[in-house]
Amino acid sequence: MKTTIQLFALLLFLGMFSCTDKKKEAEETKVAIEKIEAVESELEQISEEVESKVEELEESLEDLDSI
Repeated sequence: MKTTIQLFALLLFLGMFSCTDKKKEAEETKVAIEKIEAVESELEQISEEVESKVEELEESLEDLDSI
């Protein structure tokens, strides 16, 4: 009986630590996802700026060609 109580206490103790590790991993994953989303957003913004600059340059080249 004493060994089963000790075994149960040990399993409970290990279970508590495994749950905290999962919470920590979940938080780290959430932070990583937020960073990735921020980079994707910035990349999309830069891509749109580049596209607008390309359009401006194409218009300028067309104006120069027509001269």
